[in-house]
Amino acid sequence: MEKSRSQKKRVSIAGVHIDRASAVPIYLQIAAHLRNGILQGALPAGTQFLGSREIARELGCSRTVILTAWDLLYAEGYLESTPRGGVTVASVKQAQVNPAPAAFVSEAASTAIEIGPVSDRWRSLLAFEYDTNWKSEFSPGAPDVSSFPFKEWARLLRQAWQNPRNSDCLDLPPEGHPVLRSEIANFLGSVRGLVCAPGNVAVTSGTSGALDFCSRMILDPGDEVWVEEPGFVEARWTLTAAGAKLIPVPVDDKGLCVSEGIRLAPNAKLVVVTPSHQYPIGVSMGLERRLELLDWANRNDAWIIEDDYNSEFRHQDSMIASLRSLDRDGRVIYLGTFSKLVMPSLRIGYMIADERLIRAFSKGRARIDVHTSGIGQVALAEFMREGHLLRHLRRMRKVYAERRAALIDAIATLMPDDLTVSSAATGLHLVAFFTERMRARLSDTQAAKLLLKTGIHVQPLSQNYLGEPTRQGLVFGYGRLQTEDAHRLISKMAESLSGRTS
Repeated sequence: MEKSRSQKKRVSIAGVHIDRASAVPIYLQIAAHLRNGILQGALPAGTQFLGSREIARELGCSRTVILTAWDLLYAEGYLESTPRGGVTVASVKQAQVNPAPAAFVSEAASTAIEIGPVSDRWRSLLAFEYDTNWKSEFSPGAPDVSSFPFKEWARLLRQAWQNPRNSDCLDLPPEGHPVLRSEIANFLGSVRGLVCAPGNVAVTSGTSGALDFCSRMILDPGDEVWVEEPGFVEARWTLTAAGAKLIPVPVDDKGLCVSEGIRLAPNAKLVVVTPSHQYPIGVSMGLERRLELLDWANRNDAWIIEDDYNSEFRHQDSMIASLRSLDRDGRVIYLGTFSKLVMPSLRIGYMIADERLIRAFSKGRARIDVHTSGIGQVALAEFMREGHLLRHLRRMRKVYAERRAALIDAIATLMPDDLTVSSAATGLHLVAFFTERMRARLSDTQAAKLLLKTGIHVQPLSQNYLGEPTRQGLVFGYGRLQTEDAHRLISKMAESLSGRTS
């Protein structure tokens, strides 16, 4: 007679390879490894695993990491629980491929079959599925383009095309159109209080394009880089692609913990921070921490990239000064974008740095992609010169503040025992942390999967951790949220999550 499932030998996963320098969080690496093993047939239905504590000891990680990976695979239908609390492989249709070897096939290796010959760094990046839905009401950082002054924008585009100067039709300087560089310097002076000259400005293909170029310009493979934990996943992809060794540095209510970064990697080459509006938590870095970071960078010949994420949309109090404005030694490279102010598809951003770095950027860019779209630069410069951008920004600050208030009110009214909203009052998103009551019922990954089934797309906070998630919550964008829809959507969310029991 066959042994019952509960009597079967429990399987270890000690063979899972964990890349602790990868941009992919550890729990996602484990989940991807097991998912692939199940689909390839190496882990047939009924396979039962060792307990989470034993696996955590084997892999040298926290039990929370294992439980988070379990939660994800439960939600996807790959695992099921047994009456005695064990974790077992569910009945899943296997992939139509050759049987896997006894040792599990890694996610990177299996992905290479689909994506072709790429480097190991790029395999790990392409294998990491990061869930983003820009059409969702709650998509973090997504602006509302329906209120954009398209009539004026179309007029300026026609003007740029119909009566172009010969110089605007040829290759532009790699550092950008001179008029746009001047307008950006004026804009930052009035909106951010950041004093800079046009010679300190380089036009880029958005923030991501600027970070990509700066990473390649500054870093050699293996150089250590501090990144915020939790932090912006897309930035980690860029740094990993440049060959950096990522050092996750925790963030608390005062921002990046500089002393911890110094302890973990005192000789790091680069720091990437969002000091005015940290993503995703939303806190601002205190003055003491800012000065400590600048002092360390100057003493250690390190560079700081300041991503001024959504700081134009501050809904309360006065504007917080940029880290760049405190820099007296030329260590800070300031990045910004027009994607949230104008439209994401514009793909025009900027970097502010000392002129020696701008010259290096210009010389290097001439050897890669030459420059950002010329006609777009010409139209944007005139759009700014005529005052349309500042008027649009002032109008949208009010709109977004109202949407933020409606979302906070809906969460406080309908889910007070489950979610606690962060106090950050800047940008286009907020974080609702799980209460102890909520955490006892489910993880944020489980919650996001359940909500997706009802048509609500919300990003789990744990998705933004490089290592073990220390907090659980949901990241709500409100740029696209209509004020009148807030209570309806949160009510639907509360109903969906209330049926989940431990």
